[in-house]
Amino acid sequence: MQGIPLYEFLRRESGANKPFILPVPFFNVLNGGVHSGNQMAFQETMIAPVGATSFTEAVQIGSEVYQQLKKVILDKFGPSAIGIGDEGGFAPPISQPHEALDLLVEAVSLAGQSGKVKFAIDPASSEFYRHGKYDIGFKDQNPNLKSPKELAEFYRSLLKNYPIVLLEDPFAESDWESWTTFNKKCPIELVGDDLLVTNTQYVQKAHEKKACNSMLLKVNQIGTISEAIEASNLAYSFHWSVFVSHRSGETTDDFISDLAVGLRTGHLKSGAPCRGERIAKYNRLMDIEAELWVNGEDFVYAGSQFREAPYL
Repeated sequence: MQGIPLYEFLRRESGANKPFILPVPFFNVLNGGVHSGNQMAFQETMIAPVGATSFTEAVQIGSEVYQQLKKVILDKFGPSAIGIGDEGGFAPPISQPHEALDLLVEAVSLAGQSGKVKFAIDPASSEFYRHGKYDIGFKDQNPNLKSPKELAEFYRSLLKNYPIVLLEDPFAESDWESWTTFNKKCPIELVGDDLLVTNTQYVQKAHEKKACNSMLLKVNQIGTISEAIEASNLAYSFHWSVFVSHRSGETTDDFISDLAVGLRTGHLKSGAPCRGERIAKYNRLMDIEAELWVNGEDFVYAGSQFREAPYL
C-alpha cells in the first residue's frame, strides 16, 4: 500500500507533471436526443463556468444557473416541463438548438454570471445519421434532413451567435470526411467520442486524417484504466485536449474525478448538478481541492485554459 491519494497514483501512472489542475465542470443542463422525451435532436447542451476562480466556485455558479434555468422553463412552459432527462438536465418541450441556447443565455444572465459561463454541445449525431444525411427532426413526425455541408453551416451559425467553446460528435462516427472538412476551420475544441471510443487505433487514424482536436475519455469504452491512460497520452502527444466523461447510465462511483485530476485533463462532464450519481463526482472534486489546499500542494483551477491544461 503506497498511502497516496488515488489522483496522485494516477498522475504517476500517466507520467503527468505538477501542479495539479482542477477541471472545469461541463454541466449538461438541457437534455435531448435519446436521453430525453422531448423533440430536441441534440443530446446535450452544457454550461461551463470557465470564469470561476476555483472548482468549488464553479460548482456554485453551475448550480445557480441550473436553478435559474428551472425558473425560466417553469415560466415559459409550466410545471410539466421541469422534468429531467437521463443526465439530470431539464428536457423542456423544445426542438431547436437555438431554443436551448437562448434558455441558457437567459438563465446565465438572471444568475448574474454573464461572461463567466460558456456553452458546449454534444449533438450525438450518429443517432440521427441516415443514409448520408442528418435528420435533426428524427424525434418527431416531420423529418428535417440536412446534408453534411448544411449541418456544418448550421454549426457555424451557432458558433457565431453563442459563446460555444466545445463541440462533441457533430458528425457520425463513419462520416470521416465531414469531420476532416469541418476541423480545417474549427475555432473551438472538437471532441471525438463515438469517432474514437478511447481507442489508440482510432486516435491515430483521426490524427492522420486531421479529423478532430480532442478525445473524449470513457474508461469503459476501452475496458481498462491503463489503456485509457495510453489513449490519453497519445492524444496529448498530438497536442490535443482530453475531455473526461461519465456515462448516461451511471453509478455513484466517483473514480473519474480522480482521473481528471491525475491526468490534468482540465475539464470533465458528469451531467447536471442534480441527482446523486452526478453530484458524487463534483463532491469528490471539491474534496480533492480542499485536500490539496490543506496539504499545501500547488494546484490551479483550469478556467479558460481548460484546453491547454495538460501543457501548463
